[in-house]
Amino acid sequence: MTIPSELKSVIEDSGFAALATHNSKTEIQNHLMWIDYEEDKFLINTEQGRKKTENIRLDESLTLLIFHPNQMYRSWEVRGRVEEVKVGQSANDHIDKLSERYLNKPYKREQGVAWGSAGIKDREMWVINANKIVPMSSAASQPISE
Repeated sequence: MTIPSELKSVIEDSGFAALATHNSKTEIQNHLMWIDYEEDKFLINTEQGRKKTENIRLDESLTLLIFHPNQMYRSWEVRGRVEEVKVGQSANDHIDKLSERYLNKPYKREQGVAWGSAGIKDREMWVINANKIVPMSSAASQPISE
C-alpha cells in the first residue's frame, strides 16, 4: 500500500505514533513511539527484549495511530503487519537517525560519544507492511467561525 505524501511529510516533521500490539488474546498494549518510513513501509525501532518485542513475535499484526505534530486532531490509523525484524548495526544506526530528527542529538548520548561507550542496549527495527491507512480529522481541528 502506498503511504500518502501528506503522511510522509508528517512523519518527517516528527509526528508521533501510538503503537498497539496484542499482549494476549484478550489484551492490547499501547506505546507512544517515534515513527519512520522507507519507500512504502513504516518503520518502528525499539530496544530488544521489551514486552512489545515479545508481543510482535506472537502476533505480527499491529495498529499505528500517527498524529500530526501541529494539529493533534489530524491523524492516520495504520493497520498492518511486521513483515521483517532487522537487528544489528542497521537497527542501532536507525535509532540515531530518529533521535536526530526528534531530539537533535544521537540516541541517549551526546555528539562524539560512541554507542558502545554509552552502554545502550541493542535495538531492533520492524518493517511494517500496511494493509489499511485511514486518514482521520475531527471537527475540533477546524477553525471556529465567528
